[in-house]
Amino acid sequence: MAPSEPIASVLLVGEEPQQRAQLVQSLLEDGLAVLQRPFPADGRQPLPSAPEAQAFALVILVWPAAACHHAAAVAALQRWRRSDPVTPLLVLLEQADEETRASLLDGGADDVMVQPFGLRECVARCRAILRRAGRCAEPAGQVAGFASSAVLEVGPIRLDRRQCRVTRDGQDVSLTPREFRLLECFMLHPGRALSRELLIEQVWGPDYCGDSKSVDVHVLWLRRKLDVAGGKPQLFITVRGVGYRLDPPRC
Repeated sequence: MAPSEPIASVLLVGEEPQQRAQLVQSLLEDGLAVLQRPFPADGRQPLPSAPEAQAFALVILVWPAAACHHAAAVAALQRWRRSDPVTPLLVLLEQADEETRASLLDGGADDVMVQPFGLRECVARCRAILRRAGRCAEPAGQVAGFASSAVLEVGPIRLDRRQCRVTRDGQDVSLTPREFRLLECFMLHPGRALSRELLIEQVWGPDYCGDSKSVDVHVLWLRRKLDVAGGKPQLFITVRGVGYRLDPPRC
């Protein structure tokens, strides 16, 4: 059975917690995996680095009015686009005239929305951006982190979600619940670099207070149980500055 289509992962950067929470809930209900972070207090570098951004299918930037000085905002987008010309970007603003919106689009935004707007329309625009960019997105109504298929397969690894069973080359592999969930995340996104922050959000949960070293330890355990013994890892690849990637074997 072929692996199911990966769920699109979204990075949401915004200042107002309640607004972020409402938007996150709408995105989750529509079947998107979401990692959120606050808008930087100093307004500098609100967008992630290129290697980190490219681990996501879409970046949503909620730019507060106090930080959205026209020239500075456009310059920030232009700088970011020079380092990352690929990752789709949706900019949400509290207020902006036509000239500002046009400048942001010319500066690198794929779409711009100005409040007030409906959450339904915002999610629909996210879907439209993902379609245009050819990014993966599951049908609406699925829970984030869960594709429709009960069985996932990547190379020699097979994960049965109903039986909570994992095999490699047909041989059963014993995993802890957290190892199982981490492997599931990787298998939902084969070939895509996943940041440690995204993995913590999806596996440990948003209330986790530890550091990202837990991800490194659990990936090490997955390598020992599922990757080729000895030598360099063949399946679980370290992506420097980002996190890890599960590479489907090349024929």
